[in-house]
Amino acid sequence: MKSAASAGRLAALLDFVEAASGSAWRAWAKRAAAWSAPALFSALEMYTFSRGTPEPPALWRALAAQMPAWYVWLPLTPWLTRLAAREPLSPLRPRPVLVHLAACLGMGALFAGVYTATTATFMPMPGRDGAWAARWLQVWWGWLPMVGMAYATVLAVALATRASERARDSERQAAALAVQLTESRLLALQTQLQPHFLFNTLNAIVVLVRERETEEAARMLVLLSDLLRQLLQQGATQEVTLRDEVAVLSRYLELQQLRFADRLRVEWAVEPEALEVRVPHLVLQPLTENALRHGIGVRTAAGVLRIGARRRGDALELTVQDDGPGLPGGFDLESARGIGLSNTRARLAQLYGEAGRLRVTNAEGQGTVATILLPWRFTQGTAGVAHG
Repeated sequence: MKSAASAGRLAALLDFVEAASGSAWRAWAKRAAAWSAPALFSALEMYTFSRGTPEPPALWRALAAQMPAWYVWLPLTPWLTRLAAREPLSPLRPRPVLVHLAACLGMGALFAGVYTATTATFMPMPGRDGAWAARWLQVWWGWLPMVGMAYATVLAVALATRASERARDSERQAAALAVQLTESRLLALQTQLQPHFLFNTLNAIVVLVRERETEEAARMLVLLSDLLRQLLQQGATQEVTLRDEVAVLSRYLELQQLRFADRLRVEWAVEPEALEVRVPHLVLQPLTENALRHGIGVRTAAGVLRIGARRRGDALELTVQDDGPGLPGGFDLESARGIGLSNTRARLAQLYGEAGRLRVTNAEGQGTVATILLPWRFTQGTAGVAHG
């Protein structure tokens, strides 16, 4: 076991080293490509102007004379990037200005030293036979404006990259906070639902006990325990399959049928292919409770509750319909204050945005129908089951 664990750690270390090496090589390749542009331009410029001399040099000599001086930037660019991060320029702080001025002059001196050596080796010309220090000083002074522009470019790119990284970090933090806030709101909404119908069910059991309907009360307690067990198994899960949602709702409706006795009949119209579609946990229960309270509960005669689920294009349509007296005059869903409707609207908005909608209207003929539209999405690995 120890050898297997050691092998696993070694493999992980090798993967990390390989990834880091690949990233480092890509960074070096990008820097080499960036500094090759001015190096090639400078070499071609020297080659072009030297074509008018009595003995024009070969192109390779111009390249060998010019390009090494530019490539001194290649290993020092990461250092300059770190220096730019440590010493950001500020009009109120003279130290960063002095530090970058010294770094720029130092880069100019290094550039001039390499340039002087390579031109003397590969592009010797008349009039350049003076002392090496004098030629170096002349090159350093002559190339200083170009070196300053190159240094300023490196500094600007480093500052822009750092600002971009900070912006991305801020966006990631804001996105993470938004996700945490959404999850907190959803959890609060869900925990609001569970005790709500639990207390209603316990109140119905108390009524049965007072009326000495002991068998019905015992049966309700058994169903309630099954229902609580299912809810505890789901925990804080925000989405479940419609199959699981129907299983919980059927237990709840069994409880209500015991409460309403012969006054409640439940009809199911759930398409088989919809059973594996993802829905918000407990999305049907508050709508069902509203239908029972404001539809079936206010009737003296028996009533019918219809639960439906079907596909409509790229959406899942869920319906809860009763045959009660219908909506009161002037009903407005936006201003509805009941826990069931307001909670459902808030959860749909949090989970799906505009893709999740709730509509409550009068049913054809008699009663009320609540309709929910959700995106048609399967739980991972179950799409084939639903269509199979």
